[in-house]
Amino acid sequence: GAGGVLLLRAIQRAQAKFVDETERMNRLEFAPAQHDVFFRDVSASLEGLERAKSAVRAMGKYVPMDLVRRLYLAKSEPVLGGEMVDVSIMFTDIKGFTTISEQLSPNELAGALGRYLEVMARIIQDECQGTIDKYIGDAIMTIWNAPSPVAQHATMACRAALKCLAAGERLSTSPEWRGIPPFVTRFGLHRDRAMVGHYGSPNRMNYTAIGDGVNLASRLEGLNKQYGTSIMASETIREAAGGEFAFRLLDVVAVKGKSQGVKVYELVGFSSELTTGRRESIAAYERAFDLYRSRDFKAALAIFESLRDDEPSRVLAERCRTLLATPPQHGWSGVFESTEK
Repeated sequence: GAGGVLLLRAIQRAQAKFVDETERMNRLEFAPAQHDVFFRDVSASLEGLERAKSAVRAMGKYVPMDLVRRLYLAKSEPVLGGEMVDVSIMFTDIKGFTTISEQLSPNELAGALGRYLEVMARIIQDECQGTIDKYIGDAIMTIWNAPSPVAQHATMACRAALKCLAAGERLSTSPEWRGIPPFVTRFGLHRDRAMVGHYGSPNRMNYTAIGDGVNLASRLEGLNKQYGTSIMASETIREAAGGEFAFRLLDVVAVKGKSQGVKVYELVGFSSELTTGRRESIAAYERAFDLYRSRDFKAALAIFESLRDDEPSRVLAERCRTLLATPPQHGWSGVFESTEK
């Protein structure tokens, strides 16, 4: 009788462990667990659950974990197709990465890039609720508000850009960087409606966002090269982000492949951290830009030249000199046509 009671208790403990593991999976908890079960059938079932959890964790390294959880709960497989979603989009890129990579051994490059992307991903995903769409070499494409809703997603995108910029600077000056050339990151931010879903072939697909808005975010990142800035943002981002951030109107640009001009802004920083001198220089630049748009190139040039340490001011000053030497035709709109990606 005593032996029967002990056996029954052992069976109950084994059954409880199995039920507990299945409930953990139903709660979308996929962390590994150790099991020591006497009964072979129960032990084999628990090992099967551990293999399933390992597969789910592995999927989370290739596609957004929120998407994995949604598919798990729905007991469905991804199918081709998508939906229109209001998203904020961020593209990042490392300035002069090709030149830096030529100075490093393959292992040095892999280690540095891995550490950099780890820091960026932690800020984007854990601190700012972003979904990393993909890594493109040293570049990162991120979306907000898909696959899960994100409140104030334009604000989150701006926070991510500023935090990533600061974190990259700290990383490049830290002892662990060991003399490797610094990784200087550039960012492009835009908010728009985009097609978000599963695209590719029936047997191999990606969860991604596509559309003109995605292309514009990528173009904005590239525009930083021409103005010497770090974070370029669209008007829709500026309008949605609110007063937490300081922006300056840089230019009206028709990006490569587009004939329509759009206002582009520099995300300067958090409003609360801006010095009085910086606010005054932003206001001076925007006054000069208004003069430039109204064709008063001489007055605009005088202000741009007074902002000696400001790279966008040098760019616009040179443009004013060109227009003074060769005045634009009647009907000039002030839209700068960018021919670079």
